[in-house]
Amino acid sequence: MEKQRVLIRMDREASRMIIYSCITNGYDEIPDEHYYDPDIKYVMFTDGTIKKKGPWEFREIPCDHPCHRRRSAYVKINPHKVFPYGTKTVWLDGCYVMTPEYVKKCKEYLSGHRFTIMRHCEKFNYYEEILESFLPSMCTFDEAIEISQTIKDLGYNFKEYCSPVLASIWRVLDQEMYNFGDLWWKYSLIGTNRDQISFDTARQLEQTELNIIEDGWIRKEEYRVNGQKLYNHYPGSCGILFGSRGKKYRKKLHPQNGHRQQWRQKKELLNTLRPITGLHPIIARFNFDEFVDRNVLQPKLPIQR
Repeated sequence: MEKQRVLIRMDREASRMIIYSCITNGYDEIPDEHYYDPDIKYVMFTDGTIKKKGPWEFREIPCDHPCHRRRSAYVKINPHKVFPYGTKTVWLDGCYVMTPEYVKKCKEYLSGHRFTIMRHCEKFNYYEEILESFLPSMCTFDEAIEISQTIKDLGYNFKEYCSPVLASIWRVLDQEMYNFGDLWWKYSLIGTNRDQISFDTARQLEQTELNIIEDGWIRKEEYRVNGQKLYNHYPGSCGILFGSRGKKYRKKLHPQNGHRQQWRQKKELLNTLRPITGLHPIIARFNFDEFVDRNVLQPKLPIQR
């Protein structure tokens, strides 16, 4: 009878949804306002630089990469390396606050789909994705060229960039997810230490079918002050306020591999990328001035609590 009860507990544990995250180098703090569902298991991977709180199971990171950001990305990209086959997993960046609506959506997505992501509300093209990393000095000129040339040689179609936003990812760990994660990790180690382009490279190479949430990231409402166009930001359909305004528990600025004046090299970078991508620089229309200002010219955390 006792053995049967143990097996039942084991089966129940294996079938539980897991929401997990990873924080390295004290980059984020676990939010105090998290909503926790008793039916869900919570796993936090950490290098020991955060205060432990909440019902999280704390684990060491099974990766010794010297880059803190890439160490954190290891478990984000490779849930199949740390959880059993068949597990329903939800990745969430460590700075965002879980809500009851978010947890409800997690259950919905995983009950109907094996792989779900959000699309960026601005629907970036390839150049805009590169510039979001390059202009605020998060990657170097050479790193932007390196990843672009590498994926061109693989047959990547730059026109088909899907503009993923990966602060939260919903996956059921089957064999296809194993293959996808291995490729995503491989190309995440090349060039920029952000993960969107390497994700889309794996998507194209594996021809992976995704459930893409179009309105999950941010809901924006426009208003004007003295003729200037401004926006209020609200949670999208996923139930979390994502984006910079939702990073209430971000403790440090994004690591910057580039130099602080490279935002002046936008035209040079796009002209260098043009023969690689086959894309005209004119398609890079998004204005990153605010992003450059808060990361380079007047560095500050997203929200001062």
